[in-house]
Amino acid sequence: MNDLSARLQTDLKEAVRSGDRTRRDVIRFLRADIHNVEIERGHALSDGEITDVIMRQIKQRRDSIEQFARGGRQDLVDAEQGQIAVLETYLPPQLTPSEVLEFAREVVAESGASGLGDLGRVIPMLRERLGPRAAGNVVAQAARTALTEQRDEANAS
Repeated sequence: MNDLSARLQTDLKEAVRSGDRTRRDVIRFLRADIHNVEIERGHALSDGEITDVIMRQIKQRRDSIEQFARGGRQDLVDAEQGQIAVLETYLPPQLTPSEVLEFAREVVAESGASGLGDLGRVIPMLRERLGPRAAGNVVAQAARTALTEQRDEANAS
C-alpha cells in the first residue's frame, strides 16, 4: 500500500469516528473508484495514478456544479463544492497562475514555438512538466498567453 492509499484509509477511519459524513462519503467513493481502476488496469495504483483519479473526480464535480447552478440548485452546488474541498486535500499544492505562466514561457522558449498554432504542441509539454499542480484551464490559458507574448515579441523585432 502506497502513501496516498494509506492516508485515504486512515482518513476514512477518522471520518467515520468523528461523524464527518461528507468526508466519509467522498473518501468511500474515491476508494471505490480507485479500486475499479486497479481492477481495470490489473495492478495497484501508484500515488501519481491515484492523483489522476482524484483530478478526474474533481473535474466531474465541477461539471456537476455547472449543471446544478444552471438548474438553480444552490444546495447541490454547495454539496459538490464541499466534496471538491475534501478531494483537494489529497492533491499537491496548486501553483498560482503566474507560476504556471513562468513555466509556460520556459516551455515556449525551449520548444521554439512561435504562435498560437503551436498550442497543441506546447500544452502537452507543459502538462507533463506541471503534472497535477495546475488545473487544465489554467495551463491552457498560460500557454495561450506565453505564445501570444512570443508572437508579439517576434513581430516587434
